Amino acid sequence: MTVAVGDVLKVVATILWDDGNVMQNVYAAEITGTGGPYDDADIVDDALAWVEAMYDTLTTQVSAECERSQVQVYIWDAPGDDWDEIGSEVWTWAPTDGADQLPRGVAGLLNSKTTDPDVSGKKYIGGLTEGGVTDGLLNAALLVLLVNYGAEWVVPFAGATSGADWDSGVWSVVGKTLVPFILTTVIPTIPAYQRRRKRGVGV
Repeated sequence: MTVAVGDVLKVVATILWDDGNVMQNVYAAEITGTGGPYDDADIVDDALAWVEAMYDTLTTQVSAECERSQVQVYIWDAPGDDWDEIGSEVWTWAPTDGADQLPRGVAGLLNSKTTDPDVSGKKYIGGLTEGGVTDGLLNAALLVLLVNYGAEWVVPFAGATSGADWDSGVWSVVGKTLVPFILTTVIPTIPAYQRRRKRGVGV
């Protein structure tokens, strides 16, 4: 299988705490430009590089207990109406913050706008520590890191291995299409709380 211009990819970044608890974020992007087709393995390498670029911005203020990680890449199969996995790689992100963790459900929240006012992309950044909160609010040092993460998430990405261009956005389950970002992200200073999903619900 190869990846062509116009294909939509889903990238799942999984982080494991030392005690086995799981934290995930899911990203969507469309392959754009005029090249290709692209080798699956090269696309997976680029997906890993994209995830690393995002999370490397957060290394100093995420708990050092979030160490074991994996990135999985899927391609949208329109005829089959589902996602097909094209590969995965171990991701060796190693956060360094040794301060006490905030409760596991507490997270930084990013809300990125798209070309459709009714569709936005949300990302919850967990694994934060007490060092990122001052008087009950996310402090300036952490907000700067979240802004940098948000920029890596929404700005178009050029894959160094494949040479493919990636335009990120939000996958519309209803429209079965990718809704692109408009490069506007809102980050509340009030910490968010992400409820636990029931086992087997969500990705």
